[in-house]
Amino acid sequence: GLNNLSLFVGPKDTDLLKSVNPKLANLVDWGWFAFIARPLFAALNWTNDTFVHNYGWAIVLVTVAINILLFPLKITSIKSSKKMQVLQPQIKAINDKYKGLSLKDKGKSEQNQEIMDLYKKNGVNPVGGCLPMVLQMPFLFAFYKVLSVSIEMRGASWFWVADLSQPETLAVHILPILLVITQFVMQKMTPSPGVDPAQQKMMMFMPLMFGYMFYFASAGLVLYWLTGNIVGILQQWGLNKLMPAPAVEPPKPASIKKGRN
Repeated sequence: GLNNLSLFVGPKDTDLLKSVNPKLANLVDWGWFAFIARPLFAALNWTNDTFVHNYGWAIVLVTVAINILLFPLKITSIKSSKKMQVLQPQIKAINDKYKGLSLKDKGKSEQNQEIMDLYKKNGVNPVGGCLPMVLQMPFLFAFYKVLSVSIEMRGASWFWVADLSQPETLAVHILPILLVITQFVMQKMTPSPGVDPAQQKMMMFMPLMFGYMFYFASAGLVLYWLTGNIVGILQQWGLNKLMPAPAVEPPKPASIKKGRN
């Protein structure tokens, strides 16, 4: 018998592929974060086709939506950070009580346990402040993949950006510079309890590192992170204004007890 074979020759336009055969849409490789990249691309397409008719503004609106969805986690993170700020005197008192002990001294484990008990009693998650940033990373990789593999993004312009899937063509890339500025502002606004002053100085280089990372990235990817920064600044400003200092458990009377080997 004869075999009937179909051949598709053309761009990997998802709508076109689906119109020929729904299974052909699987030809687009969305990478490891396909579970985010696919719905992200669908949201960008829908926003572009239905509302703004511009992929730059679609990126802005979808990014705002993502940040709104993650906002409850940010509130939890800020509450935890503010509690840690209030607890700093108690943490300092615990550290002073065990000052001078070597790392091998059993008193060190008692010191760590006291600090963890203090966090637990006041409902503080010491790593909670990192959660919003960690959750942004899968979206960053998903945006990178969408901009890399979707043909719809190629040649999509936005203001001075000729192609959102490519780096800016201007002699000086404006979006990464704006990203560095907003990163600095957000870092200054965000509470960083318990951070050593020397570490704080080192952290001031973080925005410059972000600027270096994004300077030659596709303009659409920079636009995503920049929009997230602007929304984050507005959210942080609102939380700093509206969120009062939290109540914490009063410290117990300090006992002068040091463990020795």
